[in-house]
This record gives sequence, C-alpha cells and structure tokens, in this order.
Amino acid sequence: MTAPHDPGPDEGRAIAGRLVYDPSFATVSEEEFNELVAIMRDGIAAKPLTPEAQWRRDYHKAMFHRRLVGVQPDLFGGKPVTHMHKAAPGPVIDWKPEPVEEKLARIARDPNATFGIGRPGLSAEEKAVLIRSSANWLRVGQRVRIAGSSVSYDGRFERRVGRKGVIWRLCSPVFADHTYVYLDPTGAERVEKIVMVELRDVEPIDDALLVPVPFHP
Repeated sequence: MTAPHDPGPDEGRAIAGRLVYDPSFATVSEEEFNELVAIMRDGIAAKPLTPEAQWRRDYHKAMFHRRLVGVQPDLFGGKPVTHMHKAAPGPVIDWKPEPVEEKLARIARDPNATFGIGRPGLSAEEKAVLIRSSANWLRVGQRVRIAGSSVSYDGRFERRVGRKGVIWRLCSPVFADHTYVYLDPTGAERVEKIVMVELRDVEPIDDALLVPVPFHP
C-alpha cells in the first residue's frame, strides 16, 4: 500500500494505469473507484500546513542555509560533503557531578531519592501564577533565553542555561507549565536541538527573528 506521505511507488502508479472500472462485478461506485485509483497513482493528498507549521519549516530551512558553506561532490561517486560554518560557542557552565559523599548522605536521608535529584516541583497554585504571568509573551516564534534548569546527573540540563532560541511549540494543557524551545546552534552542532523546558526556566528577549512570524497580530 502507499504510505500517506508517499506520492506513490512506481508499482502503484503502473497498476493504477491498467485498472478499468467494470460495473459487472464492482463493489463500489465508479466515483469511489476513481478516487481509489487516484490514491494509488498519486498518494493520499497531504493536509495543508498550518501557518505555524509552515513557519517552523521556513525557520529551520533558513537556519540551515545561514550556516551552509556549500556542498562538495565526490569525484569518484561517493557521498557529497556538506561544509558548514561553525556557530558561536555556547555559554560556559561550571557544572560538576554530585560528589559521592553528598549523594550517599542524600540517600541516607531519603531512600526514595536514590534515583532522583533536583528541585521541588511547583504546586498547582504556583503553576497557575506562572502560566498567567507568561500569557503576554508565550507564543510560537518568541525569542527566549534559557535562564534556569533542573538538576541532571550528566550536566546536560545545566549546560542549556544561557542558550538562546525560539518558542517552537506550545505544550498541551496537561503540561501548560512547559514549552518547546528550538535552540540556536552552538559550536559545530548540525542537528536541531528542540528541548522541552519549564516556563520558570525561560525568559523572553527582544532579539530579531531569523524568519518573521506572519500569524501573530
């Protein structure tokens, strides 16, 4: 079968070109038959992108092309080599792993904390206040800076502090106190970094956007 995102394999198009509607044994109307043949030939029509989805696609493409130097073909038929500009280095974070003595002391105080470190979660009232206070800037495309972080074993979360990015996607009401941030690349990063962070760890900034947001009033 043809996948929803696939325009249709050659086999499907070839078979569709040979099919003829025969009312003597058909189990569907000719109109439905033609629709099914069109799907075999061309694939299921993709839904049009929402303005936010189109902006995300354009932003990611612009971010890639801003760092692209060029593509070097291989003279012997190998894979081409893509050359990219290096981005500015990320912020320097003096993170250090938790000392073993402190870890053992923490576990002794609370056996249930063996695999859990970090800060206390927000109460329902604190979350409500946080969400209300962010309503005037929390929107897709808003430039932000990571200003805080929960604690992690490997320092991955802490190393995000100071990095900039854009609000990429809003979370569902279940995680309304979180948001997704598309981080600006640092150093030799090539793969996009989209992280889910708590609203209390994000602050809005006034940096210019790489791609304008057309869907906000």
